[in-house]
Amino acid sequence: MAWENAAARAHSLELTVKELESFSYAVSHDLRAPLRHINGYLSILAQDFECHLPEEARHLLERSRQATRDMSRLIDDMLELAKVNRIKLKSDMVNLSALARGAMERLAEGDPGRSVEVVIVDGLYVQGDKALLTQLMWNLLENAWKYTSTRDNPKIEVGRIIVDDQLVIFIKDNGVGFDRKYKENLFVAFQRLHGREFEGNGIGLATVKRIIDRHEGKIWAESEKGQGSIFFFVLP
Repeated sequence: MAWENAAARAHSLELTVKELESFSYAVSHDLRAPLRHINGYLSILAQDFECHLPEEARHLLERSRQATRDMSRLIDDMLELAKVNRIKLKSDMVNLSALARGAMERLAEGDPGRSVEVVIVDGLYVQGDKALLTQLMWNLLENAWKYTSTRDNPKIEVGRIIVDDQLVIFIKDNGVGFDRKYKENLFVAFQRLHGREFEGNGIGLATVKRIIDRHEGKIWAESEKGQGSIFFFVLP
């Protein structure tokens, strides 16, 4: 009887989680159209009436446009987070080294003024869903790229170690790091360990954790504030 009650509660919780994810997906999706309209109206104001607006009004207009861009990114990230549990996994042999190089090329193209030392070990093959693992590597490397932006000699490394005959992938950077006493919040959605000097909404690492969970793997991180970070993950 106790087992049946526990199973019923687990099933009820699973249904509730799925309903919340569906609600989140629907709300985020439906916000896209009105947000595009708002951004469009603000762009018209900026382009057609700029010469008629005082400096303070132009400043407020630009802040409003930035707010719509931030909200648009938040919506995209929420949809990405919700999508992780909706995708049917397809297991293939995936080359994480190639995915990492592709992610770093995209990051460099989007920020051509930066020079970052990048070290990526060859032959990082794992079994998993290529689409989700592509998102995983992008989120982790984008995180490293962002938090090394204030360093004079930024470095990002993707490599492997063997622990108890198990392959452990790591992504290491020499960025600002984080206070280790808050690391339990690292993979919780909307939890940010840094101030507004760095862009972000706290969803990227939550998505990473969900991807790892879907693969029945494990992820953790080590850091010291001001001393960079290293993320480790294991896939079965």
